[in-house]
Amino acid sequence: MTYDITSKRWFMGKGQPVRQINEMDRIEIAGCTLQILQVEFENHSRDLYATIEDESKTGAILAECFGGAPSVQIFKTDKGQFVFTRTSKIDKDALGQAIALGAEQSNSAFFVKGKYFFKLFRRLHAGLHPEQEILLQLNKKGFEGVPQLLGYAEYQTNGNSYAIGILENHIDGAKNAWDLFTGEPTPFLEHAAWLLGQTTAKMHLALKGLKGTGSQPEKPPFEKLVKLLKANGKKDLVPIVNKLSCSQESVLTKTTQGSFVPQRIHGDYHLGQLLIDGKKFTVLDFEGEPARTLDFRRRLRSPAADIAGMLRSFAYAEAVRQASIPEEKRSAEPCSYGLSFLIGYSQESGIPIKQLEEESRPYILSKAVYEACYELEFRPDWFWIPEKALKEL
Repeated sequence: MTYDITSKRWFMGKGQPVRQINEMDRIEIAGCTLQILQVEFENHSRDLYATIEDESKTGAILAECFGGAPSVQIFKTDKGQFVFTRTSKIDKDALGQAIALGAEQSNSAFFVKGKYFFKLFRRLHAGLHPEQEILLQLNKKGFEGVPQLLGYAEYQTNGNSYAIGILENHIDGAKNAWDLFTGEPTPFLEHAAWLLGQTTAKMHLALKGLKGTGSQPEKPPFEKLVKLLKANGKKDLVPIVNKLSCSQESVLTKTTQGSFVPQRIHGDYHLGQLLIDGKKFTVLDFEGEPARTLDFRRRLRSPAADIAGMLRSFAYAEAVRQASIPEEKRSAEPCSYGLSFLIGYSQESGIPIKQLEEESRPYILSKAVYEACYELEFRPDWFWIPEKALKEL
């Protein structure tokens, strides 16, 4: 049987010639099939993907696996086993009504409004999944700015365990922070940015002590950016990038003795990962960048990397907002959301704003380089936003 998943939004192997796709394992649950597919590329590398044969029946699978009497449900096959662990009480009938969330990204989501949210991890990696362990840690520490982890699913075979999904409570009625901050500036948004700074500092405090892989220096893809600039007719920016590349190592060396000690962080922190209901923020998606290895996503890093990610996200939001209004109506004064964010973080953490700015600076550069590469590859019309940052840095 042929399994064509290469056209799916969540397929991470686009651009690589596929040799074959085979079914590695399968299990029938509640009248539906959960599959593990193995994708073999022409270069002989392999990826594993989780699929559900009929996604309209996902609710039935979830109800059967998480809603039963035992807190752990094990479904054995000839090649391995599917394990579903419930960490909190579940309304089986309600969970059975789960439907697919319209927008499909690197993973797929199913929800019951105001009750449950299940994220199906598509591309699978052997090892402990960062979103699972971080949510467990934050729930345990009493950090209220995240969903409650209600359960998780794994596929186990040949001594390896692959996370295939997590179940958490669904946040209903909240707004996406990106949509909020790309709107008209208001005093409330200044307060919201300050509140986000405090929330971020509390999150970092709650993540202290969580184990991870060893800390390593940040290495922005300067060489890749130079190649992309040349390929896109922007050779005039190459000297700027080369100069930034030469200064990056010395800047990072200066910050190694700063206020932050490497620890677990969010790792992909931006406004799109946040919900706000007017009173508080809820932080989402702790899996890190899906294209990265689990080893990288579980790495101990400076919290300044998260701070830099949010500061760049504020810059993006402001650029998009300004571009959406007539030029004669644009404000010459940029929004001060970034400063409000730093003030909130500083007040909660006790770290001076000047120190936060200094330690975030090299990570802002790293983020801008990644942004520039991404925009040149996938959204050339957006390149002007990181281009501006590179020139200013």
